[in-house]
Amino acid sequence: MRIVLFTSLLPAFAALDQLRSEGWLKAVVSTDKIPAQNGQLKIVCENAGIKFLEVTQSSLVLVVEQLFAEVKPDAAIMFGFSYRIPAIIYQMPLLGFYNVHFSLLPAYRGPDPVFHQLKNGEQVGGVSIHKVARRFDSGDIVLQQPFPLFPGETWGLCFSRHIPTAAGMVMELLRKLNEGTFLPTLAQDEQRASYHKRLDIDDTTIKWDIQTAAQIDSLVNACNPAAGGALTFFRQLPVRVFEVSQVEGQSGQDVQPGTVIHAGADGVYVQCLNRQMLRINILSLNEGVISGAKFAALGIQAGDIFGASEAMQPASVH
Repeated sequence: MRIVLFTSLLPAFAALDQLRSEGWLKAVVSTDKIPAQNGQLKIVCENAGIKFLEVTQSSLVLVVEQLFAEVKPDAAIMFGFSYRIPAIIYQMPLLGFYNVHFSLLPAYRGPDPVFHQLKNGEQVGGVSIHKVARRFDSGDIVLQQPFPLFPGETWGLCFSRHIPTAAGMVMELLRKLNEGTFLPTLAQDEQRASYHKRLDIDDTTIKWDIQTAAQIDSLVNACNPAAGGALTFFRQLPVRVFEVSQVEGQSGQDVQPGTVIHAGADGVYVQCLNRQMLRINILSLNEGVISGAKFAALGIQAGDIFGASEAMQPASVH
C-alpha cells in the first residue's frame, strides 16, 4: 500500500508509526498554520526518510497534484488537517481519501469537537472515520467507535486519549483496504447533524450570570489547555481559569453570580447561579500561572466580583 498522511499533529504521526514500519507511508502533508509543530514533523520525517511537504491554502491543489502524480497513493488519510480538500484531490486515490474526526458523527462536526463535547458535558464521545466529501465532516462513515468522556477531564487529556484509538482504527481501515475486504459505509443523517464553528472569544468566556457551576466547570475543562483557559475579568484585568472544583451545598448569601464569597489559604470561592459555589484552583494572570490560594494572597476579598467583561470591573488587582 502507498499512503499519504495529511496531518499537522506530531502525536498523530507518532501514533501511526506502524504505517512507516509497514513501509506504507510515502509522504506527509502539513499546513502552514502550526510552524513549531511542523518543524518537529519535518525533522521526524527526514530522519525516517519520508517526504514532508508544507502547503498553504492557495498552494494545496498544485502541490498535492504533483505529489500524487509522483507517489500514486492507494489511499490518503487526514488526521488533524485544517484545509478543505477539493474534489479534484480527494477523488484521486484509488481506494479513497478518509478523514479522522473526534466525535460520533454526524454530531459535533467542525474543527474542535472535543472542546464542544466537554463544554456541553457529554458523557460519551468517540472517533469516526469517514470519506472526505465536499463539505467538512459530512462524508459516508466507514468506521466508528464510541468511548466514555470522564467528568473533570481536561481538553488535553481527552484529546490525547482519542489519538491511540483513532490510530488503531486507521490501521484497521488500511488493512481492510489492502486485503480487499468489503467496507460497508453509512451515510450521515443530516437531521441529526450539528456543526460547531471555529472557537471565538465568546465560546471560551465564563458567563457568570447565565451559566451554572457545573457548566462553568465543564467550560474550564474544555479550555485547558488549548484555548488558554476560560476567560473572565477581575478588576479590569483578564484572568484565565484553568481548574475549578464544584463545592457541595449552597451559599447563604444573596449576591450576584461571580461574587467572591471567601478568599483565603484554602482558595477563592465564588458564587454562581442558584447560590451554587465554585472554588478556583488554578488560574493565569499577566504575572503567571498561580494557585487559588496565591491569588487570594494578592488581597482578594469577599465581595469582589468576577465578570464576563472588563467594563464590569472597578479597579486593579494590586
